[in-house]
This record gives sequence, C-alpha cells and structure tokens, in this order.
Amino acid sequence: MPGLAGSKMSTTVIAHLRDRQHAHLAELCEFLAIPSISMDPAHTADMAMAARWLADRLRGAGMSHTEIIPTSGHPIVFSEWLDAGPTAPTLLIYGHYDVQPADPVDAWHTPPFAPTASNGNLYARGASDDKGQVMAAVAALEAWLHATGRLPINVRLIVEGEEETSSVGLRHFVHSEADRLRCDAVLMVDSSMLTPQHPLILYGTRGNCYLEITVRGPASDLHSGTFGGAVENPFNVLVRLLASLQDGETRRVKVPGFYDRVRAMDDAERRLMASLPLSDAVLLAMTGAPALAGEAGFSAIERATIRPTLDIHGISGGFTGPGKKTVIPAQATAKLSMRLVPYQDPQDIAQRVTDFLHHQAPPTVSLNVRVLSASRPVLVDYRAAAVQAASQAFEQAFGAPAACMIGGGTLPIAADFQEALGAPLVITGFGLPDDNMHAPNEKLNLSCFFRGSEMIAHYLPMLAAFS
Repeated sequence: MPGLAGSKMSTTVIAHLRDRQHAHLAELCEFLAIPSISMDPAHTADMAMAARWLADRLRGAGMSHTEIIPTSGHPIVFSEWLDAGPTAPTLLIYGHYDVQPADPVDAWHTPPFAPTASNGNLYARGASDDKGQVMAAVAALEAWLHATGRLPINVRLIVEGEEETSSVGLRHFVHSEADRLRCDAVLMVDSSMLTPQHPLILYGTRGNCYLEITVRGPASDLHSGTFGGAVENPFNVLVRLLASLQDGETRRVKVPGFYDRVRAMDDAERRLMASLPLSDAVLLAMTGAPALAGEAGFSAIERATIRPTLDIHGISGGFTGPGKKTVIPAQATAKLSMRLVPYQDPQDIAQRVTDFLHHQAPPTVSLNVRVLSASRPVLVDYRAAAVQAASQAFEQAFGAPAACMIGGGTLPIAADFQEALGAPLVITGFGLPDDNMHAPNEKLNLSCFFRGSEMIAHYLPMLAAFS
C-alpha cells in the first residue's frame, strides 16, 4: 500500500476530482456530441474530429507527449507520461472513441448525440461504450498531474477508433510497435460492473467466430407452382443445415470436435463464480424472456460465461415483403456466431463447422461458408499483482473489492495485447448491465463515472506498491 506521503497525495488528487466533477461532465458531453460512428463512411470526418478533440484534451491534462497516429482506417490517439523513471512500473490504459450507429433513431427518448442527464444517468450514444470510460481515465490522469505535478507511475494511453469494426489498425500497431508499448500491465476500461455496488474484473473473455453461410440453388428465382417439388429450395436446405448444428434437447453443438479444447474450471474458480450476485432469477429478470434456456447440465451464469455458444443472427433471401409471393429463391443466407472459451481456436472451429456443413449439404445445391471475423478468447491469472491492486482500488472508490469472473463478451484486441506485450491484463470498467450498449437510449450512471475516475486515481499508486 502507499506510504503516508502517497496517501496524502491520493487524498489531494481525490479532492481535485470531486471539485471538478461538473467540468468533467461538461467535457464528456462535448466528446459525446461528436457522432464518431466508425462503420459508416459518412462519419469519417467526425472520427477525425473526435481523435483531435481527445488529443487536445490529453495535452490539456498535462500528458508529456500526445499524437494522432494514422492507420489504414481510423486514427489512434496515443499519449504518454514517462517521468516517473525507469524503475517505476508502466501502465498502458486502453479504450476506444468510436461508437455504434444510433439506429433506430426514433426509439431514442432523447437525441443520441445530444447528451442528456436525467435521474442520475447521462444518455447518449457512446456514453457507456466507451467514451465515458475513456474520460474517467483522462480525468484521473489530469487530477494527478494538476494536483501534484506528476503521476506515481509511468502511463501510456492508447485510444482507438476501430473497436466496433474489429480493431484492424490497432492490431497491426500493437504487433509492429510492441517495444514502444512495453508495459507492466494493461488496464482495459471497456467493460461493466455487476451493479453500482459490485465492481467487476474479468480474468478472461470469450472469443468469437462469425460465419456467413450461403446456399445457392437455381440460377434465378423460380415460380413455386411450376417448379416446386422438382427443384431444391435453398431456404429449406439452409434451415435443415442450421438445425443440424445443434441438438434440440441438450442445446449442445453437434459439430465433431467442437468441445475438444473447452477449458474446465477448477474449484477455486467455482468458488469465485458462486460468490457472484448473479442467480438465475436475476439473469432472467434482465432479459424479459419467459424462461432461461441453454446447454443442459450448466447454470445460466455458466452458459453465459464459461461455455461456448452457437447463435443465428439473421436469415435473408427470397421474399419478405408484405403480402405473398410464391417464389423459390435462387439463394438463401444466414449469419451465425460462436462464442468460444479458453482454449478454443476460432480458426479451428471455423474449419470444423465448414467441414460439417459441407458434409451435411445435399448435392442439389452449392454451399459457401465465409468467415467474417475471428477473435481469440483470453485468459488472465486473476491472482496477478496488477489484478489484485485493481481490486483494492475498487474497494477504495466503491467501498467493495472487485469480483472476478470470465466475461461472456469478446474484446478482440485483448488477445493481441496479451500476445505482443506479455503483460497482465486488467479488464474492467464502470458501465452497468442495463446501460443499453449498442441499443437505443444508451446511458452511463454518473455516480459510476465519477467513482470510476477515483478508482483509476487510486490504482496508479497501488500498482506501484504491488510491483
């Protein structure tokens, strides 16, 4: 733990943060008003504007060096302060400034890029994912630099503009500039707490394998009265193929070898999971579904975190307009993904699923399976000093140490950080499960935002003490 002098400095820093809460909120609103939608080319100028805004803000915070790094897509904002000296630990903080589209805009209660505070929340696209969390980190760094003139450790901060589009530019940068990014820990602030009273650190995340399956039959759409029963309907085949992937009763994936590399939890991890305030009833209440479902033999929280999944996301082709049209479509397409757990390999799974589908497909159609994205799962030692220091920092800011679990979602860049830098990952954040990330009416709990800044402010000296 920090010594007496360090404790006094931390107190000064926290007081500075609390004095400037109104200013930090106003700055966050400025940032959120920029519609930095990375997947829409119409917003390329907005992406550049958001990068410039953030770089200017970091310079104003007192960071020694800040630059905007071009990529093949949207730019990276890179900033560092390394005056703590070569013997002090170095922390790399990660976040992203790009956001999802706001569609459907008419489902929002307030305009998505006109930040609106209401009932202790701030509503705007990107409020929770991830601009609010990025600004919590910036506020903590500024508080140390303005209140004490220095940081207790060396800090690098990297904020990308392509997280919502698979982080292509950052992946290249991390591997090509690994020496420049060398650090003792990576703090990834792009996640959620369990509740405002229950902080959370993820010691792993699931990977993802996203496929597009296309079945082609006749050269063009055909009249079902003339050709029905004599020509294979690609939709019929596609539905049968999709159904063949999963057992209807156990919900287990039927692809041979799919579960071969699935990692089993040890007893210590099971105790961690049992301590979480996430019963089946709580999870059901979050969904609005009539009942929970999933792989037989596992609890809902296990299904959502440590077990692999298979989900169909969309089926297209043929006629879907109002009224009726008796057509045999020329082709039908489905998109599906599989969340993968340590130590599953997305490329291996993609090949196994492709081989299985080709084996199942009849010779009356042609089949194409295309990999749209593949992200590796991540596993971190939750007993690492960097993780334990973060848990104690949460206790200082939120009044409770962080729980630890493997997350059900995917952070594509996490595996690249792990592979290129070899430093422990601290995957955490200050969002909440009901923040409507990627959905209309996205929000950020303002108390979590302010206390999140305090958590990062506490974390810097604690990481030094644990190192």
